[in-house]
Amino acid sequence: MTYKSYKQRLNIKLGLDEDTEHTLKELKDITGIPIKILKEVEKRGKGAYNTNLGSVRLKEDYSKNDDLRKGKSKRLSAEQWSKARTHSFIYKSIFQCMRYKKQDLDLYDMIKHMF
Repeated sequence: MTYKSYKQRLNIKLGLDEDTEHTLKELKDITGIPIKILKEVEKRGKGAYNTNLGSVRLKEDYSKNDDLRKGKSKRLSAEQWSKARTHSFIYKSIFQCMRYKKQDLDLYDMIKHMF
């Protein structure tokens, strides 16, 4: 079975091509989640990249590897990591599986009434 990113899973659930890219505004329009919330998730993703590099997936196979000898050049970029966190947040919010993720629960609490 091939690994599917949260972007791909979200696109499939929404009936879109799995590799379609979206801006934050497009994601807001598709999901109804306020752009202010999406920007905060993205900001936190960039912060996590800088403070917890061990959690950032490897480029080659998207595996989690907390061996810090595999530096930033072998990992996803801050931009990629923040986008991944945003897609994860949206997917988990819409499909009601946010209880499994402790990060961003405060933001989820602001929008959970929407889904």
